[in-house]
Amino acid sequence: MTHLIPTLFVLAGIAALVMFSWYPYPFWELGKSGTFSASLVLVAGVAGPLMTLAVYKKGKRGLLFDLWVIVIVQLTAVSWGVFSLHQARPYWMVYTVDRFEVLSIRDIDRSWITDSRYLKKPMAGPLVVLARMPADPATYQNLLREIMFEGKPDLQFRPEYWSLYTERKEDDLQKSRPLALLRDARPDAAGIIDKVVRRNGGDIAGLKFVPVLQNDGQFTAILDAKSGKLIDTLMIDPWVN
Repeated sequence: MTHLIPTLFVLAGIAALVMFSWYPYPFWELGKSGTFSASLVLVAGVAGPLMTLAVYKKGKRGLLFDLWVIVIVQLTAVSWGVFSLHQARPYWMVYTVDRFEVLSIRDIDRSWITDSRYLKKPMAGPLVVLARMPADPATYQNLLREIMFEGKPDLQFRPEYWSLYTERKEDDLQKSRPLALLRDARPDAAGIIDKVVRRNGGDIAGLKFVPVLQNDGQFTAILDAKSGKLIDTLMIDPWVN
């Protein structure tokens, strides 16, 4: 029990951190790539007390050494799993062209980030930013050349073309589509969409949507049709004709 109770507290703390801060809804639903790391944390957490129970015998020679080995192996496995989940967590949600893309800290060369605001992720969920094609024709052509012929990252992976979404969210409205269109195309999800509409004033004409892509899937972002403010997300296929 002296091993089991602390382990349960640690696992509960990790679960709360992962589900409510690193992978809040709907990101965990699409976080299949983190399943192995989460499973490793859980298995290591449960296996530790079971191994302790198996080797424990009062007065046994070498018992202290056995217990230390179990604790070290358990902590190593749990630490590796937590670190992997931390590195893969959604860090940015980048709007580019007509969609959001969810990126982790592993997806961006942080040496390219010169504005510290892009490293100030909120406590829960990713930092929302917007990537814009450069307005200057020469810079635009140079970017295309780098992407197409030099193998450099695409626009959404280039922090030098980012802006905070709150500063340029009206740009998102240009390519967003009426939420009523999604409701008509997904009649099986009409009830869920209607709940979102009721929570946000009751007028579906006041809401728009854009697709969101994550490594393991996709979902729908709901926007205020006037301000472009991101107000909700739904686990609905966002691709409609």
